[in-house]
Amino acid sequence: MTPRPNTTASTILSTTVAGLTPVLGLVAVYVTFRGHNAPGGGFAGGLIVGIILVLRYLTDGPDALRRLPVDPVVLIGVGLGVAVLTGMAPLVVGGSFLESAIWKFDVPLIGTVKVVSSAIFDLGVFVLVSGVVAAILVALSEADDEALRGRAGPGNRSETPEVDR
Repeated sequence: MTPRPNTTASTILSTTVAGLTPVLGLVAVYVTFRGHNAPGGGFAGGLIVGIILVLRYLTDGPDALRRLPVDPVVLIGVGLGVAVLTGMAPLVVGGSFLESAIWKFDVPLIGTVKVVSSAIFDLGVFVLVSGVVAAILVALSEADDEALRGRAGPGNRSETPEVDR
C-alpha cells in the first residue's frame, strides 16, 4: 500500500490544530462530566472528541488515524459495556434501570466530593461515541485508499505496459 501524500501541508492549519487539540480535549471532558447536572453529557463530549479526530485527519491525513493508540472497535465495546453495566447495576439492588445513585467522599484539602452514577454512564457514552466517530473516519479513510489503489491498478491505461511492435 502506497501512502498518500499529505495534501494539506498547511503550516497554519497544523499549528492551529495542534493548539486547539488540548483545549478541545478539556472542553470534551468538561462537557461530559457537566452533563448529568446541565446540558451536555457523554454524547456531546464524544462528538467534541470526534471534532478533534476530524481536525487531525484534515491536518495529517490517514496517518493520524493509523496512529490511534486504541482500536476504535475496542472503544465502542468498552463504552457500551460501561454504559450498559451502569444502567443495569441498580437492578441488582432492587432499583430501576438507569436509577442514579450518589456517593459522597471527604477528600483532604478539597472537602466533600460527590460522585453520581450518571456521570459513570456519561463516561461510557463518551467513550462509545468517540469510538464510533473514530471507526467511521477509519472506514472512510480505508475506502478512500482503496479507491486510489483502484485507479492506479493494472487496468488503468497509464500503467498498461507498452507492446513492442
